Amino acid sequence: MKFNKINFNDIVNTIGFYICMYDKEGIIRYYNLAFKNAYLHGSEAFVGKHFSSIENVEYQGVTGIKAVIETSEGQSYQKKIENLGLFYINTAPILHNGEINYIIETIATPFKAPILPVKEHVPEAPAQDMFLGDIKMQSILETISRISNFDSTILITGESGTGKSMLAKYIHSKSKRANKPFITINCAAIPENLIESELFGYVAGAFTGASQKGKKGLVEAADTGTLFLDEIGLLPLQLQSKFLQLIQEKTYTPIGALKSKTVDVRIISATNLNLKKQVMEHKFREDLFYRLRVIEFHMPPLRERVDAINPLIDYFLQLYNKTYHINKSITFETRKLLCSGGWSGNIRELQYVMERLVVTSRDDQITVGDIPSFHETDTVAENNEIKNIKFEDEVEAFEKELLFRYYSIYKSTYKLATAIGISQTKASRLLRKYNIQ
Repeated sequence: MKFNKINFNDIVNTIGFYICMYDKEGIIRYYNLAFKNAYLHGSEAFVGKHFSSIENVEYQGVTGIKAVIETSEGQSYQKKIENLGLFYINTAPILHNGEINYIIETIATPFKAPILPVKEHVPEAPAQDMFLGDIKMQSILETISRISNFDSTILITGESGTGKSMLAKYIHSKSKRANKPFITINCAAIPENLIESELFGYVAGAFTGASQKGKKGLVEAADTGTLFLDEIGLLPLQLQSKFLQLIQEKTYTPIGALKSKTVDVRIISATNLNLKKQVMEHKFREDLFYRLRVIEFHMPPLRERVDAINPLIDYFLQLYNKTYHINKSITFETRKLLCSGGWSGNIRELQYVMERLVVTSRDDQITVGDIPSFHETDTVAENNEIKNIKFEDEVEAFEKELLFRYYSIYKSTYKLATAIGISQTKASRLLRKYNIQ
């Protein structure tokens, strides 16, 4: 079927986002029905008029058309308008021989759907939407929906930093145990000599130094809910039989106890190791391995989830703007550069980079010039040339930059301390240390 103008209008007019097309002078050439209903009241036609002729205050407060005309660079940012909510604006130039031909602007807000009626619903947690809402994750999310009423064990595999713990929380939130405890046990974080007592607890007088009241373990704390075993591949071999008992019989024995306890938990585990290889090397029990992976999900690396990067940039930008009480945006070109990164550290690396950009960028808008150091780091890693650095020097450089930026804004140790989450005493000491006045 031929794709004609009528079909194009029919399609675009079903989109709830506000869409407008301008020429290089800012003259309006096209807008969809959502844009018209939101900003162009009455029967007057605005095609052929300059964008400044739109008198709607909301529109003039969010549009990025002027900046694109002046710089020929795309703009992509969030903007919060008082009493109206958070807007997402993308203004992109269409270039021909290096000059603007047309400009397409899309304005979206989660609080408005001017064309399509929507059913009332309770939105998901924003973090889950950002981490898991891309195309690559759709088959996994569909499977999670199908198994939501079952308590089968689940093994989540994937590289470090891919969001395995976020997926575990999502699985719990979609299960019949959603309103019950979700307890995380990081098998790599607890010292080997303490892990058994932390997990299974102990009775009074179980060993020298034990509390006379005994101690409830994390397994008991998870009763009726979900127990998430992160880094399960690092669980000491001598404890693996106790977890096998927990999975098979729903029972465990606290240290020093004569009787076992019954617990009702759903087990989800995660690892970045190859457990099959661990089994072959006799570092992981084969029977436990098969018990853990009744259902298995593999979290793909961020380099295979390119369409997830943009929502993650928005999520972390909003998170750190809120954390540090600022309101920074990011340019379209910077966003494109971040989306082209290899991200060997996956979501965790992107998160650290976004925090550093928010904290260290000098202006209210993060630009390409703010990120060369990250790409230099990537290049070094790719060439396997490891540059020796002194950890203390790197930390001090970051501290000094952070303190200088915020003290220049607040001019008060109390406000500075509140903004970055430290005590006023520590803020004063650090300012003296770096001679910041």
